[in-house]
Formats: sequence, structure tokens, C-alpha cells
Amino acid sequence: MKINFFRGKIGSDKLISAYWFFVIILIAGGVFAMVYLFYGAPYDIREFESEILSDKVSDCISFQGKLNGNLFNETGTFDSDFENNFFEECSLNFYAESENGWDREIQYFSEIFFYSVSDTNNSIFEIKNGNTNFVPDCFIENKKGKSYEHLVQCSEKKFYSVDDSGKQYLVYVLVGVAKGEKNVKL
Repeated sequence: MKINFFRGKIGSDKLISAYWFFVIILIAGGVFAMVYLFYGAPYDIREFESEILSDKVSDCISFQGKLNGNLFNETGTFDSDFENNFFEECSLNFYAESENGWDREIQYFSEIFFYSVSDTNNSIFEIKNGNTNFVPDCFIENKKGKSYEHLVQCSEKKFYSVDDSGKQYLVYVLVGVAKGEKNVKL
């Protein structure tokens, strides 16, 4: 006598395949949603970019607590040629790459102020490069929860440094990154 254990079980196979079809559609929809959210809007990394740029500029001006020797001329005073050759001295390029090549408008700026330790209100020497029209955007305060995400992202550093003769200076570095059209979803 043969006993057939699978007799009458055909309907349950069809129910399991419908369940698996629903699970596969649910997983595929979740993967699609995650990919869309991940790649749907550009990341606004301008804040991190400005911090990295301020570190790079600070290291160019003063490395390990000593001011760059090229900042001074033979008489021991600040040399204005350093400002003219700033990009070559610090190995920087303030032009941003776009889809059509390089942008004509500079999307970065840097300002470096040197103060005597005894007088921190009046700068002795200044170096300004890039698009300095963006500087006022750094000082706009966020009032009443308004979002100013399309403005320039700025970073500032203050540190003390000495020259070769041992004279101390307070150095203030302010840098900013615009690139709002590329990094901020409008």
C-alpha cells in the first residue's frame, strides 16, 4: 500500500511563490529608494573643504610654529611679493573645475592678517587672494532659524607663530568656499 504524503498540497506551493514574489518586490523597492536618496542630491562639503583649505593655507604661512621665510625680505620686514606669488608659494589653485573646463569666476578666497602680540587690533601685514567679494557672507548671522545654505562656507584659524629672529605674531586666517551652484540643491 502506497501512501502519498504530498496529495492535496499543490495549492500551498502557489501560496509560497506569491509570498516570495512580494518579498523580492519589497527588497528591490527598498534598494531603489536607498540609491535614489543617496545619489538624488549633491553633498554640501563646502564646510569641510574650507577647513581643509584653511589648514593648507596655515601650513604654508607657518609650519611647526615658524613663519615661512619667504614672507620676509632682506631687511626683515614683510615682503609684498609673497602676496603676488601666493598661489605658487602655497601650491594652491583657486579656480574651480566645471563641466565646460575651468570657471572664470574664482570660487574661493583667503585672507591672512598678521598682528603684533602687543597690538592685536591693528594688523601689521595682510595677504588677500581669491574672490574677496565673498568675505561679507562669512559674517552673516543665522537669525530666527533661517537657513543661509546658499552663502559661502567659511573657516577661520588663529594661531601664534615666530619669525627667524624670535619675534612673535598672531596670525588670523579666514578662508571661504562658494561653489553653491554645484554643491547646494536649489
